[in-house]
Amino acid sequence: MDEKNESQPAVGTKSRIEKSVIGLLLFTAYGIALVLIVGGGMIHRKDADDVPVPIVYETPPVAMEPAALVALEAFYEAPGLAAKAALVYDGERVLPMMRDYHETRGHPLPTLGRVSPGQAAEFDGKPMVLFEVEPFSGPKYFVAMVWDGRRFAVDWESMTCYGTMDWMEFTDAQPSASQTMRVFVREAREMLPPPGVGGMRAFFQVEHRDDPQPLVATAADDLVETLRALTTGRRTPVILEMAWERPASGQPPILSIRKLVAEGWSQ
Repeated sequence: MDEKNESQPAVGTKSRIEKSVIGLLLFTAYGIALVLIVGGGMIHRKDADDVPVPIVYETPPVAMEPAALVALEAFYEAPGLAAKAALVYDGERVLPMMRDYHETRGHPLPTLGRVSPGQAAEFDGKPMVLFEVEPFSGPKYFVAMVWDGRRFAVDWESMTCYGTMDWMEFTDAQPSASQTMRVFVREAREMLPPPGVGGMRAFFQVEHRDDPQPLVATAADDLVETLRALTTGRRTPVILEMAWERPASGQPPILSIRKLVAEGWSQ
């Protein structure tokens, strides 16, 4: 009887130890599960908020490409026109153009598949990094990231080659009202003048980025020397006001350059 009674405390102690160990293991397992749940939530939130934020500097960084690339990616990932306009060079002025181009005319928002390494350059005396962007569908195009004094911003006008009409509509409808277009212009002295044009007049070859077929245009007299200076021996990007004139003789309409808005594709 005494030996039996003496063994009972040992058994009770062992039972309590086992219960403590089991409880500790359960508590540890609960803690690990809680960490995984919370951590998973944190990871999920990080993914949702992991949108590049343009870097703001007081002066352009020495290594411009990394900062410009962050700003470029932020533009493509920004939701909606208002958010994208905030990342555009001179966005307050450009936003109405963006609305016209994307909302009124129905052009889809741009996509970013791959991007080439950036090349440093200058834009109207400002630091710039030029990237070649390959969208998920469609041809590659260039995007200039311009230093606006505190950050890099997208030169949207050049990126889309924005005009007040789509180029194909402009060439098909041939409106007599002036339209603002971003085109290339070069000399066309070697080309025959359009039918119905008499006398000595200067002609220029006009090309749009989205159309391989160039057009021949005449220019207002006060523009001839300026355009010649811009196009002698080179193909120059410009913003022009153009319209179609209809000769009295009943000949086909003639493309006419009425105003040089700006050299380059941004104002």
